[in-house]
Amino acid sequence: MPLTIGFVFDDTLDALDGVQQHIVTIGEELRRRGHDVHYLVGETHDSPVPNTHPLSRNIMVRFNGNRMRIPLPARRAAIHGVLAAHDFDVLHVQAPYSPFLAGRVLREASPATGVVATYHIACADLAAQVGGRLLGLINMQTHRRVDEVIAVSQVAAQYAAATAHVRGVVIPNPVDVDRFADAARHARRDPQAPHVVFLGRLVERKGPMQLLDAIAYGERASILPAGLHVTVAGDGPLMCECRAKASRLRTPVEFLGTVDETKAALLASADVAAFPSLPGETFGIVLPEAIASGAGVTLAGDNPGYRWTMRGDEDALFPISGPDRARILAERIRRAIADPGWAHALHKRERALLARYDVAAVTDRVEEVYRRAIADRRR
Repeated sequence: MPLTIGFVFDDTLDALDGVQQHIVTIGEELRRRGHDVHYLVGETHDSPVPNTHPLSRNIMVRFNGNRMRIPLPARRAAIHGVLAAHDFDVLHVQAPYSPFLAGRVLREASPATGVVATYHIACADLAAQVGGRLLGLINMQTHRRVDEVIAVSQVAAQYAAATAHVRGVVIPNPVDVDRFADAARHARRDPQAPHVVFLGRLVERKGPMQLLDAIAYGERASILPAGLHVTVAGDGPLMCECRAKASRLRTPVEFLGTVDETKAALLASADVAAFPSLPGETFGIVLPEAIASGAGVTLAGDNPGYRWTMRGDEDALFPISGPDRARILAERIRRAIADPGWAHALHKRERALLARYDVAAVTDRVEEVYRRAIADRRR
């Protein structure tokens, strides 16, 4: 039966970062299946989806090695108005959540409404771990209102257990595999000009400087294939530092800034899509996006979240710490371009991962969790 579903998210939908992509991708699939989908969110001015209900203003903070927005206290009248206007069967809260928005929504929710919480975070450092536990204590009362828990990876499940003392089912982030494949269908790679692509925010945790260090090592060791060029897509506080380092390289490096509509085509043009992220990554939705787009090979920094997503494939993973990290990544890039048999075998294994991450399969499992949450409430 069609359900009325409310995604509850403290941040904005103006920027489609990882969690935003998660809820929009699942939400659009649920809407395609006939459900009535709404988004109860923080300050949002240009949402990509209908039925968006901004409930608070947001401020920018630094947490867990990243920049993020947190809500100022949402007005009870605004929350009550949205809940009264829509008889929600399910509220799907993105966790960890703020007591100022999602926590207040949970306090006002009807006792008949099922509540699901999805955890998206992994700890990058001790401060994030301590902060997570403190937030778990603050939200202890409202978290009792949660009927079912999801984690997007085993790393996120560990965070949920450590900070909120809850356990649930692991359901990965979704990727609209067909959409990425269609968008990238006409992309072409030039065998005379091998292409390395990095896509992500230009912050330390995402590792753009590590990629440029690998290119610099490859130049010193004279191991990079002729004609190699690099594209860096994304924006952030390290832009100037990345540009300065790239200017000292012989290898051409193009900086595109933020990309959206052209993301699939860019990834499809890559002989190597490289993502040297540091610890603190929960899943890495860009990894299956690159694979779905048809990148030659996708290489991932060996942090716990990426290792889980890539199912421990040692050929796809490379170290992100230690004195040899630049050398190993440079050698892996060379092999991906110079050894077609190795690259084809890795590409084939990576494509096999997509069945578990495709939005249809993920949404099937999420719907099962919704039904359990509703049954728990009505029982």
